[in-house]
Amino acid sequence: IELDEKETSEPVPLTEEALLDRLTELPYKLFVLSEYGRPIYASCGYEEQLCSLFALIGVFVSRISSWGDTLQTISSGEVHVHFSHRSPLILCLVSRKSERLDDQISVVFDQILSTLSREQLESIYRKKGDNFDLRRFLIGTNKFMESSLASWRYDLALSHSAFRVLPMNPTDRDFLSSTMANCLSAAKLDSTIFGLVIAHCQIAARVRHKKHEIHPRDMHILINLIDNSPSFKDAEMWIPICLPHFDDSGFFYAYIVHPWANSKTPLPVCIVLLTVKKDHFEKQKEVVQNIVQKLEANDKFFGNFQIAITKPALFSVQQIGTGNEHLWQFVFKNRLIKQLCVSAAKIPLISKGERDMARDAVHRVSEMIKKEQQMRLIFIRNNYSTLLIWVTDMFELYCIFSPFVTPKTATNIIDKLLKALKAHEQRYFLLHSPSF
Repeated sequence: IELDEKETSEPVPLTEEALLDRLTELPYKLFVLSEYGRPIYASCGYEEQLCSLFALIGVFVSRISSWGDTLQTISSGEVHVHFSHRSPLILCLVSRKSERLDDQISVVFDQILSTLSREQLESIYRKKGDNFDLRRFLIGTNKFMESSLASWRYDLALSHSAFRVLPMNPTDRDFLSSTMANCLSAAKLDSTIFGLVIAHCQIAARVRHKKHEIHPRDMHILINLIDNSPSFKDAEMWIPICLPHFDDSGFFYAYIVHPWANSKTPLPVCIVLLTVKKDHFEKQKEVVQNIVQKLEANDKFFGNFQIAITKPALFSVQQIGTGNEHLWQFVFKNRLIKQLCVSAAKIPLISKGERDMARDAVHRVSEMIKKEQQMRLIFIRNNYSTLLIWVTDMFELYCIFSPFVTPKTATNIIDKLLKALKAHEQRYFLLHSPSF
């Protein structure tokens, strides 16, 4: 892969006082640098003005390393500074919240590897020298690093290493998946490994080569790429991309197309095929055209498909029947298939602030569960709400109730909820992925 070296651009400089004020106002700051302190990325921008700060981060990490130890976290009041040395890079996250900082850094590091594989990253410094400015090879990727970190904070699927499924009629989903698998099988393209249909940052269908599985974190890299590239809607894209949880040393070639973006009824649907052959653009294009033709030929399916896309029906707590007024929101993770189901917004968790508060509560409790793995059932009540968390080997369930709910009532509602999820699991989960 030929990487284009271009000049980097820097925003209009601020005075030192204004820059410090800006840093103080931000809820978090991420810094990426080389092992020798060369700036690569700052989520706040102004890399050149922050050179001394980058150098200080590098000195902290290298000095502790010279003592045979590893610098991890420095905390002062509400500020937490987390360091992660992932040769040949150093990443530093400064945050007002302490939840799983290393996991947030991992998401950003994965995003970097999606552009420059680990093998390529190491080769660049080996050939160009330790003081090389890596930003020349990462032009245009800042928005993906920033959005990946932001997504960890607002998308519970990403922070739980899972993915969300677009709700669909099971029969329609089966037809969509089987059509993709059959078209790929008929094309006899052994180099094609995965196929995805993505809408609203959710997976509508997933097919795979018999021998392989795609990790949820790798799917989020693809979703992040598509969601932050509006120009993709107007053209077919052929992009080299590394999926680090599959193989961090090499690249796939992604054929990405929005087949109905310019139709009479535009649909925000993206089809992605991933192959290991860089010269298979035309073959992937032909397969997708065949898939689209077969989908559109089935009038009943395509009508239902349009409704599922334009009016996605999230799981409503009203589906559990009596007692649902006490349950405000739930998050259900199937641990076996790494998929997440989140209930639709409901009063009083409607505004952004209310939803952020609920999401932060889930983040805090999931952090607690990760540290104390023997915890299986937690009931927490405060003046504003009640949290009930149930963790088994099969699932994780996070429920936010009214502050007036009793443990007995909450338990009865959860029993109804689990039965309702089981009854409708084919609508809200991908229980199997057809292979080709």
